[in-house]
Amino acid sequence: MEDFQQYQLRSELHGHDEDVRALCACELGLFTASRDKSVRLWTEGADGQLSVATTYVGHTSYVTAVAYIAPGATPQWPKGALVSGSRDTRVLVWDVETAAVVQTLEGHKYQVTDLAISAGGDIISTSLDSTARVWRGGACVQVLEGHGGAVQCVLALPSGDLLTGSNDTAVKLWRGGTCVHTLSGHSDTVRGMALLPGTGFVSASHDCTLRVWDAGGALLAELVGHTALVYSAAATPSGLVASASEDNSVRLWSASGQCLQTIPHPACVWDVAFTASGDLATACADYIARLWTPDAAHAAPPSAQQEYKARIADRAAAAAGGGAGGGGGGGGGGEGALPEGLKLEDASVLAEPGKRSGQIVVVRENGAGVAYSWDADRGQWEKVGDVVGGPDAGDTVGVGAKWHTGQQWDFVFDVDLADNEAPKKLACNRGENAYEVADRFLLAENLPLSYHKQVVDFILRNTQGAAAPVPTNVDPFTGSGAYVPGGAGPSADGGWGTSASGSADPFTGVGAYMPGGPQPGAGAPAALPSGVVGGGADPFTGANARPAQSAGPAGLMHLPAAHYLIFDGMPKTAAIGAKIRDLSAGLAADAGASVGAPVAAAGASRVSAAPEPLSEEERAPGGPLDSLLSRAATAAGGSSGGSMVDAAELAVLAKMLRWPPPALFPGLDLARLLALDAAAAAQLAAHAGPMEASTAGGLGAALAAATAPPQLPANRLTGLRLACNLFRHAPLRAWALAQRTPLLRAFSGGAGGALEAKAARGAWASLLVDLALLHRSEASLRSDAEGRAALLGSAADALAATPPDDPEVAFRALVAVGTLALGEPAAAAAARAHPGYLAAAQALAGSTDARLAQAARDVLSVLRSGS
Repeated sequence: MEDFQQYQLRSELHGHDEDVRALCACELGLFTASRDKSVRLWTEGADGQLSVATTYVGHTSYVTAVAYIAPGATPQWPKGALVSGSRDTRVLVWDVETAAVVQTLEGHKYQVTDLAISAGGDIISTSLDSTARVWRGGACVQVLEGHGGAVQCVLALPSGDLLTGSNDTAVKLWRGGTCVHTLSGHSDTVRGMALLPGTGFVSASHDCTLRVWDAGGALLAELVGHTALVYSAAATPSGLVASASEDNSVRLWSASGQCLQTIPHPACVWDVAFTASGDLATACADYIARLWTPDAAHAAPPSAQQEYKARIADRAAAAAGGGAGGGGGGGGGGEGALPEGLKLEDASVLAEPGKRSGQIVVVRENGAGVAYSWDADRGQWEKVGDVVGGPDAGDTVGVGAKWHTGQQWDFVFDVDLADNEAPKKLACNRGENAYEVADRFLLAENLPLSYHKQVVDFILRNTQGAAAPVPTNVDPFTGSGAYVPGGAGPSADGGWGTSASGSADPFTGVGAYMPGGPQPGAGAPAALPSGVVGGGADPFTGANARPAQSAGPAGLMHLPAAHYLIFDGMPKTAAIGAKIRDLSAGLAADAGASVGAPVAAAGASRVSAAPEPLSEEERAPGGPLDSLLSRAATAAGGSSGGSMVDAAELAVLAKMLRWPPPALFPGLDLARLLALDAAAAAQLAAHAGPMEASTAGGLGAALAAATAPPQLPANRLTGLRLACNLFRHAPLRAWALAQRTPLLRAFSGGAGGALEAKAARGAWASLLVDLALLHRSEASLRSDAEGRAALLGSAADALAATPPDDPEVAFRALVAVGTLALGEPAAAAAARAHPGYLAAAQALAGSTDARLAQAARDVLSVLRSGS
């Protein structure tokens, strides 16, 4: 393109607290959607700078797509409307001015992946459930079915036809609800599409390419240059194409296939969008949206441009150094203060071509390091910028850093304590003691000390473990004498502990509350039903586990899974009883104010109405509570009580399962243990009810409350362990079968990857294995391709997010995916298409952990064979 002008940074839009996932440019400004569950509207001020005009909060999981209905497009929305889709499976329609949700569109079974608006104002949504839906007047008027995998993107054509792209690698053309043409060409998932006016459209794929098609479906050009998955595409009326990729770059192309410019970013780029003026917006995983302009008059000042290039150069240098020494590395206090271990090349290296596009070298120039990137399209080295040493921690605003009261903080939260009052600002840094932060906040805001417990819990929950671990034996409600979930570390035997010390009881902080193995003195466990691992078996390492009934097919060592995994560790009976009595007394004394009334903050947990404490008779020594505890201990020891749970004991459990979220985990834990008893399991199943909000006191309502966002760490851990134990006996296993979709969806919503406590990661991975084995074992699920796809996506997410020091979680995630993919070509293809999954599995195949490496090789064998 002869008139192409290089794009320069115009501005950075700071405000989201997690990845910016989707963009929509319109007449109002720029909409950005994020993993932080919000959508923001940015508008331009008189000074030409963009700022947040409105924030839209209503989704319960991260927002994946955003679109805008222009005024006049449909009579229903004469002033226009905002539309957003989320991992919570819903599509929400918003009043743009008031930020109120005016319509909720429900029907998709799994995550919404993309949105489009037709010329007539219809909303079109796509989903991992392998469908696209057309919505009109708040109702679904068409369901488009035909793809062999998740539908990832949709494009509404001016003619009224629709295009959809899928994990099955195809693009389908729909007319009047019928597929009239299927386009093939990509070798992997089709992730994004954009209209190319006057030509046709462009598609972006996980095969690292983009393709330009004419209106009749003929291939015109292939755009090759990205080195990782391509997530999104956008185009201008003049034929300029932009693409966003996992290779941390945005590329600008001519429609004929020439790469005109590569714009490096600090992290993965999820989406791109052109504004009406020709500026380019980019959505990045570093929590920042950026605006780029071809108009030098609107570009950011040279100092801002240079600062951005320096940031990119630092990251490039880190990637290039990779721990390689030699070559006159910088560091120390030498000239330029270069990073320790940085490899510096002689300038002569620039006379030789690079090995691949995007290759980084750092060259010594005048005593400093300068980073260059190889541009294969132009056949030349492009200067990225100067490399500098890491700045002092106190001088850097890192990802997510905020300012408040004149100083920089890692976290600044808005806390709404009362209606008609401005939110209070709660600020803290990584590593700060949560109790000290709470004290400082209450003192500064002149708030009553009765809020202390809720503030501490809020900090621990919303900093996701970044606050300093509280001392062992600190109660998450009172600050003394009990366990704080979420600070788990590895236990001495390689399993997961459940406290900051790795082996503390979640009620007292003493003794062991380990996932596997009976407590000392508990005696040998009784034999378990076939296909269940528990008792003396560690559900993570498999120690003492019964071997598989037969070797896996085709010589596979670890596939498919042969056992359901359960958690039968028993806390000290006296300790759990004391904690329950404590919580009950708090409910009685404060009428819900102490434990039940939360800090009404962003993301604060919902509270059950009118929680009922235990009666004096119920909690008296030798009463129903003690009887229930005794039965739980018997079940945990591997024995069955033989008799039914009596009505008084059931009443105690039902009350506890109705307690508000901060006091819910003891009831969940007792239910976990009772699920191991055959008679009790049958009774629990009979009164479980569906997994939805209710005051009935059954397992379904309790698990729904435990997983309602934001999930409290203690509830997530005990809820996951309870969910695993549902598979021990047939009655509860049947309930889990019926509730498998809400179970998976609810616990997927709280999965935090590397930021999640190690114990919870282990329980989540174990549940994935159990659900995978259920899908494989139950004949009625053979046709449930959508459920299998959703489960596979969650397991693949778990593997991709597992930190390197967590081999057991990685093993479980591998086994779950392998169990689902074995003999299922569509599931194997979906796993291959998952961003980051293959790379993670390939890396683990070289692990020094022989068991983990073999499991990775097993899974890779299954995926490569397609069966």
